[in-house]
Amino acid sequence: MNRDRSVDYFKALLVIGMVYTHILQFFGDYDRFPSIEYSTQFFNLVTFSGFVFCFGYVNQLAYYRKSFSSVWKKMLITGLKTLIAFYISGLAFQVFIGNQPLSLETMMPIIFLQVIPGWSEFLVSFSLIILLGLAAFKLFTYLTDRPALFWSITLLILATTWIDYSQVSSPIMGLLIGTNDFPTFPVLQYLGFYLIGIYFAKYQIGWSIKYLLVSGLGTVLFIYYLVASDFQLPGRFPPSIYWIVGPTLFLYLYFIFSKVLAKWGKGFGYLLLMGENVLFFLLLSNIFIFSIDSKLTFWIIGPWEALLFTIVLLLIITYFTKIIARQHHKLNQ
Repeated sequence: MNRDRSVDYFKALLVIGMVYTHILQFFGDYDRFPSIEYSTQFFNLVTFSGFVFCFGYVNQLAYYRKSFSSVWKKMLITGLKTLIAFYISGLAFQVFIGNQPLSLETMMPIIFLQVIPGWSEFLVSFSLIILLGLAAFKLFTYLTDRPALFWSITLLILATTWIDYSQVSSPIMGLLIGTNDFPTFPVLQYLGFYLIGIYFAKYQIGWSIKYLLVSGLGTVLFIYYLVASDFQLPGRFPPSIYWIVGPTLFLYLYFIFSKVLAKWGKGFGYLLLMGENVLFFLLLSNIFIFSIDSKLTFWIIGPWEALLFTIVLLLIITYFTKIIARQHHKLNQ
């Protein structure tokens, strides 16, 4: 089976949104440009859940339709690579933003997941979700072969948003099930998106009124919460049920738009490169943003300048990606 290019486009769109949001969060002037708040909250809503969906989708195509014995090493390596990316990003945050020395005292708490540096927590959650996908390999394949049971379990996962987070004090448990102590994307609460990604890839789900309406229901519940609470956002850290279901319609539209791009977008090679190298783009963008912020403390920009900054930064990372790919090709000749 050929690579599904639509999911690469999907991931590329998510990368652009995440990098743009990080730039706005570090350099945007929220008082002068109120629209920044809406932009960042929209991308906050859709981006992490979208990536988790994509990981499930990709892993179904690459791993779950094969035997466990033939793929477990590759899945393990993918999970560990993502964990290493978290270590690097987290260390960069502590050094550039936290002004901590590059020392073992700074590194060890990150390595043992006792300290989860800001703007890097999504990477460790990605890693843990992939590793859980490895540990539960046979369970997930069992569930996706039984749609009624699959959807029952996926809906049941939403109930985990009612955990009493105040009782969770361990950083590792916080990463797995959520906590009030620090920002995290808990694996358990977001696991449904991973499972749905597996399901969509397995059954080659595309455009369907049924899925449009069902995904719309989740976003309608999110909007209902906004209206009922005087447009205060539902909890994100840790996530409430309204935050978890909020992006469903947007993600389905992203998914369909990515299918259209894959069919008609042959001129968008840069997007494909971005989608194929998500981890590299997210890691390098974080390091660039942290280092620039440490030097340009009072640099303030608006939404359009941030978009230009995003484009330039992504082009720079694309350049590095092509250089590395070229060198890798030469070494393998």
